[in-house]
Amino acid sequence: MTRKQLFSVNLFVSSVVLGALGGFAYDAWASRGQGPLGPQPQILAVFAACCLFTELRPLRWLGLEENGQVTASWTFMMALLLIAPPVTAVTIATTVVLIGEVASRKAFVKVLFNLAEIVVTLSLAAAVLDVTGQGQTLRLHATPSIVWFPAFLLAGAIIFVVSNTLTCTVIALHQALPVMEVLREFGTVNLSTDGVLLSLSPVFVVVGERSTLLIPLVLVTIWTVYRTAELAQVRRNEATHDALTQLPNRRLFDEYLHRAVLSARRTGQRVGLVLIDLNGFKGINDQLGHDVGDEVLRKVASRMNHVCRSSDLLARIGGDEFALVLPHIGSVAAAIGVAERVQATFSEACVVEDFPVPVGASFGVAVLPDHAHDSETLVRRADETMYSAKYGGKGVAVYEPGSNSPGIGRVGLLADVAEALRTDQFFLEYQPQISLLSGHVVGVEALVRWRHPIAGVLPPVEFIELAEQTELIGAITEWVLRRALTQCESWRKQGQQLRTAINISARNMHDVRFPDLVARLMGETGVNPGDVDLEITENTIGPDRSTTHSVLKRLRDSGLSISIDDFGTGYSSMAQLRELPVDRLKIDRSFVTNMARDERDALIVRAIVQLGQALGIETLAEGVEDAGVAEMLLELGCTTAQGWLYGKAMPPEMIGPRLWAPGGRPTAGAQLGLERAGR
Repeated sequence: MTRKQLFSVNLFVSSVVLGALGGFAYDAWASRGQGPLGPQPQILAVFAACCLFTELRPLRWLGLEENGQVTASWTFMMALLLIAPPVTAVTIATTVVLIGEVASRKAFVKVLFNLAEIVVTLSLAAAVLDVTGQGQTLRLHATPSIVWFPAFLLAGAIIFVVSNTLTCTVIALHQALPVMEVLREFGTVNLSTDGVLLSLSPVFVVVGERSTLLIPLVLVTIWTVYRTAELAQVRRNEATHDALTQLPNRRLFDEYLHRAVLSARRTGQRVGLVLIDLNGFKGINDQLGHDVGDEVLRKVASRMNHVCRSSDLLARIGGDEFALVLPHIGSVAAAIGVAERVQATFSEACVVEDFPVPVGASFGVAVLPDHAHDSETLVRRADETMYSAKYGGKGVAVYEPGSNSPGIGRVGLLADVAEALRTDQFFLEYQPQISLLSGHVVGVEALVRWRHPIAGVLPPVEFIELAEQTELIGAITEWVLRRALTQCESWRKQGQQLRTAINISARNMHDVRFPDLVARLMGETGVNPGDVDLEITENTIGPDRSTTHSVLKRLRDSGLSISIDDFGTGYSSMAQLRELPVDRLKIDRSFVTNMARDERDALIVRAIVQLGQALGIETLAEGVEDAGVAEMLLELGCTTAQGWLYGKAMPPEMIGPRLWAPGGRPTAGAQLGLERAGR
């Protein structure tokens, strides 16, 4: 907080305290000639006890910078005002609040302001009741006149408006925010609770006058309202917080960043933003399972949150993406220091079920006003910087305004997808799939590339996963399908019968309209359905199983073949595999590449091949890089392979119907297959 802010806050608190002194003087004058405990001291004692209990049991909710409170104590404070002289009601109320503030160990200035706020608010309400002649109506057991109800409503409205206005004003001054913006947020939350609770106070008075033994029955109403308010806050918390890590989510991050930027503009301070992306997290999910991945996210979030300042906000804004807002940061160097301190929490592996899981992260730092002048630009600059840190191996990177090469982050990539589709920036390359028995090319896998005007040629790993989080994946999938099917039909017309494998997103498998799209594109291109193979990942099968099975069955019934990609790294069960309409299993490269040197990998590959044979499913090995591995696969009974031994992904014109091997000759494994086929 700057000196100007501190001066403004202190000046405002001082004025409220002076107002409270004047209000208390008025209460003493208005209470002259009345007994200090009023005509019903036993009811007064019950209401005072209820007021104390509710003040010590506040309902906490997330405020603008720290936890605020909603309590039911206003109900009993108003009830005290209706049955006791103003000075007595105000004295009891301030005593109760003082006990509650001391119990919560608040700072002296906050305690002083809250006490003064109670005095000012109740004194104004008492003045309204006295001016309208309704101050002692319930106190003296008189029958309320037609004036009493509007007078009570006005007094209650004054309590609500004045209390919220004073609180929101001091918060706005403290955080350099517009008062009306703070009022809108606080007022919305408090109206549904304080408004209802205040309206119950005369009911308590009337019931208490009949018999104090009946008051517990009415307390049920208070509990119901209180519980309803609590459930509303739980729902609000669920809407603004991530269920897995309990960190703020994207929605709360956007709100907090907006307020921080607004405050910084008014005070001339800086706001830092650090975007954090975990390195290799997809591999953790694929190879160790989503349960382990979730636990890693929880541990990582806890570690990072532990080293943040109390005023900072760490949010989870995506699958493995986090954002750290740094309000009131002194300099760019200070923001980098915070990022490096958070980075240090990744030095140790996360231990999940006694198993160490190493995980790293990339950090992009941007600071307002040094690198941007609004929240949207600040996010984009931090995103661009994080992206360059991730693929440049920098760890922590700060935005460089004078950089000659403009950066492009994930937000920028997603924004460019529509233009890329319109201007044909995407293109396909094809990696050959080889029969281990004949050595001939029997199929290809279509792999999309993006010739980005700034970032250069991007592989699918850099944009497909991002697109899968939005509706953009649908447009990309349709483009890939149309282009690959067209190429497949072109090969057929040239006399090359090649099965074309096309990767399909999990979103497609959960869309009941996807089979209709595929059927329409096959009709447009004239391709033979038997030449088309759709590849899905093993993890696609997990959620929404009934829809996935239905979509797969419709695709299979149309004559297409189905492959499970990266088999062995996901969580599909044997029962699921038996039920699925699957034609082949693609053994993940993580097992194939090292199977000649790692006996465990070889055993896993053997088990998958035998499983495929038992179920009548073809097996295809990915990541074949040397002839020894190819020969081992053939010995195990694997029928098809792809990998760098046979060629990387290449343009379609380089694919030919020949024995495929480096130098144009069959590999050792393929030669062995030819010999066996000739026997």
